[in-house]
Amino acid sequence: MKKLIITGNVGREPELRADQNGNQYTTFSVGVSVGTKQAPKTDWVEVSCGGKLADIAKSYVKKGSKLLVEGYPTANAYINKENKPVASLRLYANNIELLSRKEDDASEDSNNSNVYNLPEAKETSNASNALVSDDIPF
Repeated sequence: MKKLIITGNVGREPELRADQNGNQYTTFSVGVSVGTKQAPKTDWVEVSCGGKLADIAKSYVKKGSKLLVEGYPTANAYINKENKPVASLRLYANNIELLSRKEDDASEDSNNSNVYNLPEAKETSNASNALVSDDIPF
């Protein structure tokens, strides 16, 4: 099983698309900070999600939003228009959590660490394995 969890900021507005079979999916990019303060670097991950999560992401995910995205990764390599080899990482999301609200994105001094789950996003997980707060013994 492959599973990848990333946190970062959305780099471009989500695009809602449809494949040849009419299934809808949403794509957007997330910039993940790596490196150090002395040598900062950003890796860009292309995120794709389908079904109800695609509709939810299109409605709630905005450029600049801070997200936590969970899913399975795929790597692609190709030759670009300049005949140079390029590699990309795509994450097929099965869970997205908003880590900031729209108001928080606009303010620089936001220290709000609350997590805002997308509505119905948990519907994509297996409900029989979900924990209810009453199940936790402490």
